[in-house]
Amino acid sequence: MPRQKLYFKYDIPTSIVDIVKTICADYNRRERAIKFGTITGEVLDCYIRLNSIIDKALEEVEVGIRKDMLQDIAKRRGYDFSSASVIISKNTYYRRKRKLIYDIAKELALL
Repeated sequence: MPRQKLYFKYDIPTSIVDIVKTICADYNRRERAIKFGTITGEVLDCYIRLNSIIDKALEEVEVGIRKDMLQDIAKRRGYDFSSASVIISKNTYYRRKRKLIYDIAKELALL
């Protein structure tokens, strides 16, 4: 029986990828907390910092698919289940998604 091949999707450790995905999944909750002013002080500063890091990384992605890419990372969806799949090709989608995760991890000083 031949050995199973392992494909590594990212050049960074998978634990860092999981951290970035979790931070992206919490984006909407932090945005609502910032908007409605339910928090103050250091927590507010931290929320603003985290969301601004994600927003800065999203600026490098095409305008039409920014929110779709963020939702795909947060919900751990791939190309086949993404609403961005009608706009860009599969290879381009995964290239953008990997770069987005890398940029967020770099700005969070996880690398």
